[in-house]
Amino acid sequence: MPDEIIVQGNPDIHNIALTFDDGPGRITPYILDVLRKYGVKATFFCLGCCIEKNIIVQEYTGKDLTGSEIVKRANDEGHLIAIHSYNHRALPGLTEEEILDNELSRTKNIITNLTGKAPVYFRPPYGSIDDRVNKISKVLGLKTVLWSCRSADSSTETAIVPDGSLRYKYGPVDIYKNIMETTGNGSIILCHDGHSGKRDANLGIVSALDKAIPELQKKGFNFVTIDELLAAGNYTIHKSI
Repeated sequence: MPDEIIVQGNPDIHNIALTFDDGPGRITPYILDVLRKYGVKATFFCLGCCIEKNIIVQEYTGKDLTGSEIVKRANDEGHLIAIHSYNHRALPGLTEEEILDNELSRTKNIITNLTGKAPVYFRPPYGSIDDRVNKISKVLGLKTVLWSCRSADSSTETAIVPDGSLRYKYGPVDIYKNIMETTGNGSIILCHDGHSGKRDANLGIVSALDKAIPELQKKGFNFVTIDELLAAGNYTIHKSI
């Protein structure tokens, strides 16, 4: 159905989907390391501007990686690459031309050229969507996916120095608890590997996942990509406004 907005998978099956917004970023390689450690596949909703950036990865080698190299690694390791937008702007406030050409088509082309696969799934920045944005995404053959479970890894303190470092509200222990307490059958879990295309993500998500993933696996949950989650059918939708 063309106006569906997907928010959760099948509640009768132990499949769950980790999703990451706002990357690629400097912590994305560390997230990929944790996912590989536990044999987990995830979905990355990428920003076009970040794919095109040169990113200095925070590792002992000091190796410089481009955003495209990070996304290519994720794709090569079996993760699903999807669209967030190009510049992380609130899409309902843009013109139709800006949404179609500057944000969605541009990012779709970047991902397609990089991975050889046209992305099918789309998540709007801030989860902000209206009927106009949803219809434009459908013109591009995109399915809109939100979430049912928040890790809260991107929550920040109210006092932020303009253009300075972010002070994240939750550390790894709280992020871990948020994931464990809100995850259930069919959960689409919202995490971040960047922050609005401008700042680094909360590094706490890495150690939180390193603890949460094996515990959720012990509880019988299977980590799948969004396309695998939806293939089971009986997913939960909201109608577009």
